[in-house]
Formats: sequence, C-alpha cells, structure tokens
Amino acid sequence: MDNGLLISSRMVERPFIQSGKVTHIYGPPKIGKSTLSATIALELAKERKKSIIISTERPIEIRMESMLIANEEYSKELLEHISTADIFTIDELFLTIENELQNCIQDVSLIIIDSLTSTYRIDAGPIALTLLRKALSTLQALAINNKLAIMFTNQVASKMDQTDDFRPVAAASTRSYSDITIRLSKKRDDSTEITFENILGEEEAVLDSFSITSAGIEEILQIFDFQM
Repeated sequence: MDNGLLISSRMVERPFIQSGKVTHIYGPPKIGKSTLSATIALELAKERKKSIIISTERPIEIRMESMLIANEEYSKELLEHISTADIFTIDELFLTIENELQNCIQDVSLIIIDSLTSTYRIDAGPIALTLLRKALSTLQALAINNKLAIMFTNQVASKMDQTDDFRPVAAASTRSYSDITIRLSKKRDDSTEITFENILGEEEAVLDSFSITSAGIEEILQIFDFQM
C-alpha cells in the first residue's frame, strides 16, 4: 500500500481508512454503520485483503450473507478473507482487544469493531469508561505499532431531533483516540451523508451521500478509492 493508504475519498484529497491510524465512524441507529463496515470488508476481500470484524450487537455475518445473495459482485469465497467474532459485554470486548487481537493480525489489513460503544452504554459508569479508554488506547497502539488500519463504529449520545443535532457516545474519549472521525447523518431524501470532522466536532469536508440497499452500498466505488 502506497504511503500506507488503504481507502481514500474520491471527492476530497484525504484518507478515510489508513494503515497506522484509527477511523471513528458515528451516527444514529439504522444510518448504515454496519452496512458500511460489511461493504468495506467485502470490497477489500475482492482484492484478497484480510479483515477482522468484531460485532457487539447484531452479528454482521447476517448482513453479509444477505448482501452476497443480492449483489452479484460478491461471492461466498470472499468470506474466506473476513474473520468475524460476536462479543456482547464490555469486559469480554476489553479482554479481546487487550489480549487476543495481537495474536490474530498477521496479514490483516483492517480491524473493524461494530460497535465499540454498544456494550459500554449498558453500564456507562466510571469503571466502564475506564475500560473503554483502555480499549481505545490499545487499539491506537495496535494501529501504530503494526501499521494496521483500525475502524470502529459508534452510537449517538443525545436524542435525535429535526436538526440532526447529535454527538458520539463518550465523545471526548472516542474523538481523542481517533485519527479520523466520520459523522453519518440522514438527508431529506433518506440517503446517508458522510462528513469529516475534526477533534472538536467541527465539519471539515462533506462527501457524496449513499443509499442502503439489500446489496449493500452500491455507490461505494464512486465515493471511495481502494488503493492496494
């Protein structure tokens, strides 16, 4: 990968997912976070690039299976390049990140955690926040020390309203330990808009929007450039 770049935006000259860096994607429920995660992993698999996906809510294998049926571009053989695991407590998630991921990353291009904060929200007290920060710190170190791309999705902390004014769960921590922050929000035509934000949550660039279908995200190659 040239300059460690894995996936970049076609609309603006900036990385979306990059080896050695952590990408943080957040947005409200049903906005497309899991579908985006599955689509990215499948597109990388088409180039024989390996991914690990850790699901903490609905197993992502269910979404990928439906995409394989609906999208002729995706074959079942692609799943050979994608390892998945389902984890449903913050303690188990932390132990996996802290102790097990290091032993599983040989020849892996991307680790996806979807969603990093769903287990944290169940018991969002001081102990859970400490575990979340340790997990984020470990993920950042994994990315840097192994020149590995890491992406995690995040939920929203505030109630939705007509202005789409929301922030990520544990915003201070998740932003601080991320190199790239992406906000997904719903447009009036029901498509999903992609916005790059800085550490303060200020808008830096807006990309073309995408729509979610049974086949996944059909506009993925129009929005992103996969550099192998």
